[in-house]
Amino acid sequence: MSYGDLNRRANRLAHHLRDTGQVRPDDRVAIVVRNPRDVIIAMLGVLKAGGAYVPLDPDNPPGVTQRIVEDVTPKAMVIESSAAAGAMYFDGELFVLDVMGPALTTPDTDPEPAATPSDLAYVIYTSGSTGRPKGVAVEHRAIVNTLTWRNSYYGFGPEDVTLAIPRPSFDSAVADTFCALTSGARLLLPRRDRITDRHYLTGLMEHGNVSHFLITPMLYKRLLDGMDAERVTSLRCVTVAGEWFTPSLTLEHCLRLPHVELYNEYGPSENAVCSTVHRLAAADERVLIGRPIENAEAFVLDEDGRPVGPGGIGELYLAGAGLARGYLGDAELTAKRFFTPAEGPAAGKRVYRTGDIVRRHAGGDLEFIERRDGQVKIRGRRVELGQVAQVLAQDPAVGDVHVLRHATDTDTPLLVAFVQGPAAADLDRLRATARENLPEYMVPSAVIPVETVPLTGNGKVDDKALISLYEGSVGRPGAGPQPGSEAEAALLEIWQELFAPLPIGLDDDFLDLGGDSLSVMDLLARVEQRIGVQLEVSDPYTDRTIRSLALVIEDRQNDKVGAK
Repeated sequence: MSYGDLNRRANRLAHHLRDTGQVRPDDRVAIVVRNPRDVIIAMLGVLKAGGAYVPLDPDNPPGVTQRIVEDVTPKAMVIESSAAAGAMYFDGELFVLDVMGPALTTPDTDPEPAATPSDLAYVIYTSGSTGRPKGVAVEHRAIVNTLTWRNSYYGFGPEDVTLAIPRPSFDSAVADTFCALTSGARLLLPRRDRITDRHYLTGLMEHGNVSHFLITPMLYKRLLDGMDAERVTSLRCVTVAGEWFTPSLTLEHCLRLPHVELYNEYGPSENAVCSTVHRLAAADERVLIGRPIENAEAFVLDEDGRPVGPGGIGELYLAGAGLARGYLGDAELTAKRFFTPAEGPAAGKRVYRTGDIVRRHAGGDLEFIERRDGQVKIRGRRVELGQVAQVLAQDPAVGDVHVLRHATDTDTPLLVAFVQGPAAADLDRLRATARENLPEYMVPSAVIPVETVPLTGNGKVDDKALISLYEGSVGRPGAGPQPGSEAEAALLEIWQELFAPLPIGLDDDFLDLGGDSLSVMDLLARVEQRIGVQLEVSDPYTDRTIRSLALVIEDRQNDKVGAK
């Protein structure tokens, strides 16, 4: 699609939203669209109308969509027919893009600009500690600062091709999409259902002349296994963002793609996607998040609000042009996290308290250390453990809930929920409740019943004791049936590596053990390497036990022999 065609389609939608939907500056328009190209048309249409777009994941459970729509109170919704369920809680102006779009007769010329720099551009929803998602409201001037800096820093231009990997509901997609469109670059839009398919993505890079992409570290780690410098010759830089990682990823990148630059971007949604950046090198002993971008400031303060010296550790506060307006409809939380100190190094400046603990290095670079609260990162997405606990605690059979993030040997962390009170028969209901009321990445991999939540000597929850309970409760503790074929034996070995230290049985469910999209990538890569069979990304979701997946592998092997 050319820029001209994209602009005309967005213009027709903008005129419709403005004239029929009465969308005006600061009005929110929810977008529930699955087709990647149509998502961009919808975002541009909303912005051209003068409104603020709110991207919602079409794959979210209805309960999640309902809570966000009630919170947003959108003036209009743009959906596609395959995601119509997302509009069941909305009774305002509705536009079905794939059905009504081709029939639009509104002008395809640019509408007169309506929004000002201080009006809302978009609202991104993240996990909230109170049990409800919170909407980060970002104004045009904030995101324009980030886009202007990124285009200059990376040197994006019409010769570039960006592979658009982040989902539209993820704030990285804002920078990814609009940096390309404001620099004249080409956007290559992958199929959303194959975003964790290594062969598919590397094929797009090779044949689409991709020069840059933004990706979470854990996904990039898996993608690197299939990348070859001789095949991705057009690739000039990669940006990782969204979660902490180790120097081993940097080293692996430099070994496989020595001529491709690697950057680490850090930034909460509350500071327009990006706050600091660091170019990574093979010799790095630590992963740094770098220094503030243009027109941004970073303050590292101790518990008394005093700046820490070189080598010191403190909490990170951000200031500058990228700060969000605050949280939509939540003045109390906004005042708590966004404020203007009366004294100290940030006196008189509006700051955002990140909750991130960082180390300030002598040269000015920052290093992420940990969170100061119950927020964690799962697959690059922010998860408030309190929100997960709140959803489970609504069940009348539950007395107490404690949720924790459990690191694994495969670098794919799991969420595990420990619940006090429910009988074993209630656990399936609790799992169903989680799936119905939480986004997929926030659903606990396991729900473990406990008589009491163990405490340490100083009265805090004993996470180590809970993890021991978890590791003893999943899988089969004793010797189960032995593998009956070479495929079963190979799969058992792979699963034991993926889910260590859990005991694994031939009939254990892949998803119940904690399998997710990244685990699927690991599984497919190891099956191909050790057995020589290339599984489809969908196979572990449909054949979820070792026994059933082994039959799929054997069928593929027989097909290969028959073809020969």
